[in-house]
Amino acid sequence: MSPDRVAQCAVLAMLFELSSSPKPGNVDRCHDFPDIGFHHFLASAVSAYPVFCRAAQGKGSTGSLIREGVLAWQTWNLSSNTHFGSLVLMIPIAIAAGRPGELQAELADILEKTTVIDAIDFYCAFDQAKARVAEVDSFSLNDKNWQKTLHDSGKTLLELMRLSSKHDIVAREWSTNYERSFLLATRIAEKIDRWGLNDGVVRTFLEALAQVPDSLICAKFGVEKAHQVSEQAGEALLDATLGKAHELDRDLLAQDINPGSTADLIAASLFISLLRGLRF
Repeated sequence: MSPDRVAQCAVLAMLFELSSSPKPGNVDRCHDFPDIGFHHFLASAVSAYPVFCRAAQGKGSTGSLIREGVLAWQTWNLSSNTHFGSLVLMIPIAIAAGRPGELQAELADILEKTTVIDAIDFYCAFDQAKARVAEVDSFSLNDKNWQKTLHDSGKTLLELMRLSSKHDIVAREWSTNYERSFLLATRIAEKIDRWGLNDGVVRTFLEALAQVPDSLICAKFGVEKAHQVSEQAGEALLDATLGKAHELDRDLLAQDINPGSTADLIAASLFISLLRGLRF
């Protein structure tokens, strides 16, 4: 697949995930957050196109490309975190898609070959994106000497992801060679075929949220609240009209609860589905 086509698939995946509604608790085409809106996410997704193109061409390392993606959206004066988690998941997929081999096998090779420099670039990107910093015992961005600590450790980016895999959905995907993303890519294609693009994406989002508590909710509100939201997502999924999904959306927005990590996972799954030939 050409680099241009890979980048198109990546940006479309981000836009389809963004615009699907109701995607409970997250910005979509029907509502904004007080500090960041739908149009900001549109600009963020489009700004990533040349970065995905470079990734598919094999230009740049994984960590440096993630950082480029963050810097790209900031050229549009976006100061809030829009698509950081999506970039972290999707950049390695784009690199793999530009290679001749089978997608998941190429992806495994890319992840295994990350370096400590990738890890440092990732931490810089994390800081620049103003992503939420989880409390960790080691290699914390809150450590003023994190760069030296990380460099001296020699830890690769994949090794750091493995350290975070128990509490972070995105890191867990890296640590399992995107096992869940590939499964959800199949599910999302099936649901789009049955329900159409919007409802297929929404139902897959609800299914994913019901199966695994969102790590962003865990970080901000605690594990108990995250499990409660997952239970509510499972209940909403039983309503064929998606009426309960609308109710859950209003409830989460009122509490400022957003399952953003699950949204990132859905974007990555859509990307894989589009690379596999999904049409709508």
